[in-house]
Amino acid sequence: MQRKRLWVHSTHRTPLSLHPGRSLASWAAAVAGVVCIAMGVLLAGGPDGSADVGVVPAAVAPEPAMGGTVPVAVALPGRNVSAPVVPTGTTPDGALVVPDPPTTVGWWSPGALAGATSGTTVLAGHVDSAAAGFGTFAVLRRVGVGERVELRGADGRTLAYRVVARRQLEKAELPADLFAHGGPPRLVLITCGGRFDRTTRHYTDNVIVYTEPA
Repeated sequence: MQRKRLWVHSTHRTPLSLHPGRSLASWAAAVAGVVCIAMGVLLAGGPDGSADVGVVPAAVAPEPAMGGTVPVAVALPGRNVSAPVVPTGTTPDGALVVPDPPTTVGWWSPGALAGATSGTTVLAGHVDSAAAGFGTFAVLRRVGVGERVELRGADGRTLAYRVVARRQLEKAELPADLFAHGGPPRLVLITCGGRFDRTTRHYTDNVIVYTEPA
């Protein structure tokens, strides 16, 4: 039973950016400036009480934030499964390319890096194949909320995530926001599910597991 690719409507992959005229922060700064001018006028007529007091604390440079990393392996410790991860993309007609064999998982490289501070990191894998049997992501159909998922990055870090939801949807209903470049950081795992159509040689559904940084 040869398994086909997951389908993505690539025309919805990139969200539109909104450009509001003036931010709330800029209005707040303007109001604060008016208040400071008014207070300065009031204080100018009072007694001089502006002598320096106390000790100014030394500024401490913040630790640099760790950036994202290319994922090279994924594991679900509670299910005793793991797999190597390789970069992948989409075909010209919008199909998400899923690597063979089913024991290898693909990372959608146009999306977020593992451990990035925003955006969705998307991993996809075959549920099975006639030649190799069950794939690593065959367990996704049974994964529950709270289970742990780990990604190992190319920089050696292990990044932990917690499952928050699982959905099974028809392939045509695959949410476009899975491929959003913005929003809170999350990891999404995708595989095939539902009924296998022997005529089309496709599964009818996708299984989607949503996780957040643990």
